[in-house]
Amino acid sequence: MASKGQADNQRRESRAPVTRRGTVSDGTRTLTCLLQDFSSNGFSVLVNEALPLGQVLELKCELYPAKVLSCTIEVRHVVDTCHGTKIVGMTAPSAALLKQFLEEYYSLKLNFGT
Repeated sequence: MASKGQADNQRRESRAPVTRRGTVSDGTRTLTCLLQDFSSNGFSVLVNEALPLGQVLELKCELYPAKVLSCTIEVRHVVDTCHGTKIVGMTAPSAALLKQFLEEYYSLKLNFGT
């Protein structure tokens, strides 16, 4: 049986190993980033500098041409410049866009084994 600490670190949902370019902003500056390992709850975000734990950022990422995912994320863990994040705020249209994106990814994976 996992300890409480181990259970807290286990993801409730697997992440799709997809990458997209995006930006994160703290309200005073905007940094380019690379998003990877998507889920409906968060992302792994690579930025050229380490961000502090608990920092809340606005994330923007074009998932499809002219269709931008916009959400608020919180930095939950940091390893060098790789940041595990949790989505803490998102509009209904962005939530629907992310859901569609993940459903298409998993559908393609099931149908074509990619």
